[in-house]
Amino acid sequence: MVGIYFALVNEVDNLYHYMEAYMKFINVFIGFLLLSLGSIAQAGVILSANSVIDNPMGELICCSSTGVDEMLSQSGLSSNYTSGVTDFDTFTTSGVTHSGGDGTSWLSASGVYSGYVTFDLGADYNVENFAMWNGASGITASVNGFSLTTSLFSDFSVSTFVGSFSGQQANYGATVYDIADTAARYVKFDIAGNFGNGCCVAIGDVAFDVNPVASVPEPLSIALLGLGLAGMGFARKKRS
Repeated sequence: MVGIYFALVNEVDNLYHYMEAYMKFINVFIGFLLLSLGSIAQAGVILSANSVIDNPMGELICCSSTGVDEMLSQSGLSSNYTSGVTDFDTFTTSGVTHSGGDGTSWLSASGVYSGYVTFDLGADYNVENFAMWNGASGITASVNGFSLTTSLFSDFSVSTFVGSFSGQQANYGATVYDIADTAARYVKFDIAGNFGNGCCVAIGDVAFDVNPVASVPEPLSIALLGLGLAGMGFARKKRS
């Protein structure tokens, strides 16, 4: 009986190791599959962030609306887009400009030239590009240098640094920045400074080039389950 017991224990242990290796293969296969599905050629759409969830740089208290939500309002753009619908490339290359008016731009608090703003996109997306329109009549207030970090979590406990860039001073059209493609819901926009303006930092509008996060279709999920069961049968047959 003792011999049978140890033989069974050895059989279970071997089966476990076979299944562990097989499931690692399945996980790699699924990851490759999702990456392939996500990279299928499809037009990215332009997305305005759903909201700003953190803004330590504040807002300038002056003449007219300078709130951080002005970056998402499209109020200063010469033409508007439908968020989540309009093709990103088509819109950003169509010559749409920002008015540069203080009342249609975000202005940071007086004397604040660096810091960060965190955007909530409203859902998980594959984020591929970032577009920015300069704002305010004083172009020296435009963003000089900045970097972007993305995350699926609002606390950025797991995050991805997707790029560091130089801003544009004399340009009220869209400047598109190619970031490292990543799945994200939250984007932290770290601003290094402006072009020497003594008041603040000014931004007209920002937007993102996104695609939906790829998921495994249901029939494919069933097929993968079948592969797993087949692997179990193969492991048992090999041992016998």
